[in-house]
Amino acid sequence: MHAAWVSFAATGDPGWPACREPDPTVRHFGTSPGLVHDPRRDLRTPWEGLR
Repeated sequence: MHAAWVSFAATGDPGWPACREPDPTVRHFGTSPGLVHDPRRDLRTPWEGLR
């Protein structure tokens, strides 16, 4: 996590791709860190289309 913050502060790049549609992939920090595809979609989808 620290390295990601330092990289982002120094370069604007945390070291993984931005979360964008149609492939909402995010970085997960925890016991098994890595990239996760569309986590918690069940909580996000009811808000789709609202602006």
